[in-house]
Amino acid sequence: MTERENMQLVWEHKQPEWVPMINTASQMIVTPEINDRPLFMSGKDDFGLEWELDPAHPELMTHVKPGGEIFDDITEWKKYIDFKSCGDKNWEAAAMRTRAMWAKKDQIMGYVVCNIGAFERICAMMGHVNGLMAPYDDEEAYAEYVEAYADYRIEQMEYFKKYLDVDFLMMHDDWGNQNNLFMSPEMWRKFYKEPERRMVKRCHELGMYYMHHSCGYNEPIIGDLVEIGVDSWHSVQPCNDLKKLKAEYGDRLIFAGAVDPQVTDAPGATEEQIRAEVRRVIDTLGKGGGLLCSSAVMFSVVPGVDGIIDDEGRKYGQYSTLKFD
Repeated sequence: MTERENMQLVWEHKQPEWVPMINTASQMIVTPEINDRPLFMSGKDDFGLEWELDPAHPELMTHVKPGGEIFDDITEWKKYIDFKSCGDKNWEAAAMRTRAMWAKKDQIMGYVVCNIGAFERICAMMGHVNGLMAPYDDEEAYAEYVEAYADYRIEQMEYFKKYLDVDFLMMHDDWGNQNNLFMSPEMWRKFYKEPERRMVKRCHELGMYYMHHSCGYNEPIIGDLVEIGVDSWHSVQPCNDLKKLKAEYGDRLIFAGAVDPQVTDAPGATEEQIRAEVRRVIDTLGKGGGLLCSSAVMFSVVPGVDGIIDDEGRKYGQYSTLKFD
């Protein structure tokens, strides 16, 4: 059985032969035709926002250049945020690059990350405090902005499928911190639930699975994600009651990521501690399938850690030998 075939069983809510490790069972397709943020280099994104590396920590993702926020009044968002069509991009070139990058398409799955979600985008453009306050300042303008964002992503999906032919999308919007959501569950439902539903629906119509990445505490809205058809939630950190969520939604939701970087990337973390963390994830979330494993933040920033995670997952995660409570 190939990694692709094994991973497909998980998407179909069947028990695979082993726990698929996302970084070895699938290929992230990076295409500059969609520049949500410069990756591991300083520069501007498609919205004119400037990002920069921390020179002391070049292994980390770029951050918005301090003081680079562009506006502060949500009622003026159309002046500063241009959701341009991606139809004029060179998608034939993107298809050629993808074939080279994803040479083992018959053996592993492929996916695209939509890197900056509607919440993250408004906080990046306005600054975090202004972004948090925007829906309070003008509900109508904020709702219009989030709907426009969804339209923008839905158009991109057409090109991702036609030219890149990926198997799933990872939509990226961090709604939680370690202790709570950044907004009340009611506010999330008011502004984000229906646009997310539209994105999920179109993704499925195009024949792709829909994974949503959101770090931190998301427990109050996981039932909503299941309701609107999200196939998989990525991050799945232990600040959530994962045993409860697995018991309640494990037959309908695929848990992805889950390996806690606060353990694996901690200073002085030993190989045995890293391996033990992978075993914790599999023991907690692996019963019957429904688990795609990786670092909760997609990739470790510590050299060598992802290799240990993948190795332990493949060794320990054999369903023929796993025993669950």
